[in-house]
Amino acid sequence: MQPGSTCPSTSTDPAIAKLRAGTKQVALPPDFRPVAAVRCEFPIRTVPGDGEWQFADAQRADSGMAQLVAALRLPSQTAAPGALIACPAMGMAMPPFALVDAKGNIVSPLLPHDVCGFPLQQVTKAVDALPWRTETEQRLHQTRTQAEIDTGCSASYKYLFEYPVSDTPEPWSKVRHPMSPPPTVVCVYAVDPSTFKDYIAIGSFTHGAKLTPAQQTAVVKAFDDASGTGTPAPTCTAKATRFVSVDGPGTMVELDGCKRVRWPNNFMSTAPDSLLQLLASLVIG
Repeated sequence: MQPGSTCPSTSTDPAIAKLRAGTKQVALPPDFRPVAAVRCEFPIRTVPGDGEWQFADAQRADSGMAQLVAALRLPSQTAAPGALIACPAMGMAMPPFALVDAKGNIVSPLLPHDVCGFPLQQVTKAVDALPWRTETEQRLHQTRTQAEIDTGCSASYKYLFEYPVSDTPEPWSKVRHPMSPPPTVVCVYAVDPSTFKDYIAIGSFTHGAKLTPAQQTAVVKAFDDASGTGTPAPTCTAKATRFVSVDGPGTMVELDGCKRVRWPNNFMSTAPDSLLQLLASLVIG
């Protein structure tokens, strides 16, 4: 993907359109006199009632070019021959950025850099200091649904029932400890059958529920009752299509398939109907 190709397609700014089409970074020509700067940024923002989204923002600044031009004309730094330089093991990417002259021509300038290849601080500070204003914003893709925000459930969760365990865990009834603090959220994940060929299948969040104090008490009791037997779940090959993750100690329950409970120490037992019915009532209602 070329730099700038995700700039808002809805922008009417000709300079943004050129930046979106793709421009090669070049050294700032000596005779180029910018009167404005444009850039595209990609913030993540919450949309009331519609979750969290990544946006593409087209921004423009029409003053303050002198300090930026001076910074862009600084020489890049080079390491002395034989010098040992410790550089951070990370990259840095500036948002798509260009300067505009009075005729509407644009230049995407090469940025002078330090010995590690990062833009000089004088450049980044000068860019940030410009009086940017957002001209156009456009939604790109959703990063969290409203249900994920409301419940605190993650977008995906590993289906750990087939995760290999190196030793035989003790029955949870022998090692269990109180759920403290008690669970607050029940999250339901759907498993795509095709992902079972992977090392660990991944469940996708479908819905969930925050627990009231009364529901917390009921969930704790149901799990305590379910852990009363030391019998491990029998061998089963049925694949679950839905499972529940309960926060706190990290307990998981298959709602179908083998209908097992995976306890925090990896011990697995059969989920009693009373636990399955309770969990279904909490997330389905």
